[in-house]
Amino acid sequence: MADSSLIADCIRVDVSGFFTTQHWFQSEAGELGQLTLPAWRREGLFQSADGQEWTAQRPKWWRREHELHRDGLTVARSQPRGFFSRQILVQFEGRGYVLERISFWKRGWRLLDPSGMALLEIRPQGLFKRGALLAVLGEVDAGLLVFCYYLVYLSWQEETTVAATAAAS
Repeated sequence: MADSSLIADCIRVDVSGFFTTQHWFQSEAGELGQLTLPAWRREGLFQSADGQEWTAQRPKWWRREHELHRDGLTVARSQPRGFFSRQILVQFEGRGYVLERISFWKRGWRLLDPSGMALLEIRPQGLFKRGALLAVLGEVDAGLLVFCYYLVYLSWQEETTVAATAAAS
């Protein structure tokens, strides 16, 4: 990931661990890096194969806003578009993006650039498999890709929690 942007690639994210999870980003060219999400903490650490580090975090536990930091600087922020909206507004290095569900029934997400062009799709690997498949459709910075995956993974976690709570009652 020395050149921090990716173009037209398929990336598989394999997940291991139970409480603290490790997310391994693999492309056809090899390993891109690893995202570690510790249980009961509000932040995760991504370490790229070439030694770069990004920290994704939720600064305030009661808000659904998230940030991405690199070298002590905030490079990205996200917030939901509205209370009932399924879109997430993402600001990355001064540019605005929208992360939205592909459809109401599917669990996939799509990243749109300011002009509305799809840059990235994130889909679960399968019904009973952990992880995701990331289709890079345009030029996407590696930090933006990791941050979007982090946001989608947290959304999937929330959906699973809601479904488990509803099934238990």
